[in-house]
Amino acid sequence: MKLISTSDYTVRLVTPPNDETNPQCEVMLNGAPTGTVLEGAILEAALKWHAYTLLFLTDDIPFEDALRIYLLDEKFNVMDSAQIMWIYATGIFSDLDLSEPDAVSFRFFADLDWTLTLLPEPAFALPVISDPWAVSRPFKFHRRFRISNQPSLNTD
Repeated sequence: MKLISTSDYTVRLVTPPNDETNPQCEVMLNGAPTGTVLEGAILEAALKWHAYTLLFLTDDIPFEDALRIYLLDEKFNVMDSAQIMWIYATGIFSDLDLSEPDAVSFRFFADLDWTLTLLPEPAFALPVISDPWAVSRPFKFHRRFRISNQPSLNTD
């Protein structure tokens, strides 16, 4: 897995957040629109894993920010997605660790270390109960990545 330069992948805000809707942005590749519109406002990181692109986006909403994670195929179709959010909690995306070939670790909120493990094939998962608290996903019985967390050992 490798980090993609922010000059290659960027996002353009399409719909700013308001009281009724989440922000939406279009994914841009080398400055050109891809036609893929996702929820989120700020691109925190873009990673390449085999033929897939993993995007981490935040909403940029103070006191209730969400981290949105998207796994895209080479045609920018969403293969899997998840959201990490807790009411009245502001997260800060940090400590990105790419030391594992099929996993990425990071921090977002609640003094937790989060790990996202990419799966080579879709895996069965029970909707709602297969993920830790604060993680929500579309209602599907398969996943292309798993998310876990543990209390942080880093007390910075």
